[in-house]
Amino acid sequence: MVIDMPKLVNLELSKIVMEESIRKMLDEEAINELCSSFKRHGLLQPVIVQPLERGLYGLLVGVRRFRAAEKAGLETIPCLVLDEPLKPDEAIEARLIENLQREDLDPLDESEAYLALKEMGYSLAAIARRLGKSRPYVSKRVRLLRLHLKLREAVRRRTLTPGHAHALLRLEPEQQLALAEEVIEKGLSEKQTREKVRGLLGKTFPWRLIPVHLSPEAFETLQRIAPDGDVKRLIQETIERLIKT
Repeated sequence: MVIDMPKLVNLELSKIVMEESIRKMLDEEAINELCSSFKRHGLLQPVIVQPLERGLYGLLVGVRRFRAAEKAGLETIPCLVLDEPLKPDEAIEARLIENLQREDLDPLDESEAYLALKEMGYSLAAIARRLGKSRPYVSKRVRLLRLHLKLREAVRRRTLTPGHAHALLRLEPEQQLALAEEVIEKGLSEKQTREKVRGLLGKTFPWRLIPVHLSPEAFETLQRIAPDGDVKRLIQETIERLIKT
């Protein structure tokens, strides 16, 4: 899909409607840097908008620039205005492609964007060609979505790298979580993590993972009575005492 961008105009920010972005976490520091730049030099790279009803325009591409311009107190910004609104799938594709071209894109946002394009009918090879990536790279990114939810959050917050995550994917869920905790606590490198994974493969794990859901009130109560506020340790010691009796 090629976006036709026929005209460049300055629009009032109040006439631009912010549409939902695929990015789950916008880098506030990066927005502040853009804001400072805009105060000195203005916004040089236009955003892309499409016409809506009642003289409004929907923001398609340039979420960070738009938010930084708002924060900088700009009244107008340069916009590339499409002649006609895009179809829903085309608008989604435009946002996905624009976000995927950012160097600082969150690894999980990137994975979800690739999956969304795949579900729209694109092959992984076509996605890779469109974005100048290799097919194995795109495939590996999509596999990140098979991670346990807690590990996906760790990758999103960059306490685990995608390289760590791909190594952990070879393990069972209990092993993934246990080794990930060790990786974070000890600061293990990706190479050290792969070596640990090779050592664990094929071995029976010495314990089983049992999810325990506590209400905030119950957790706070346990935290008050637990030694050093360590709820996990309190639960483990209580279970061990029960088994012995």
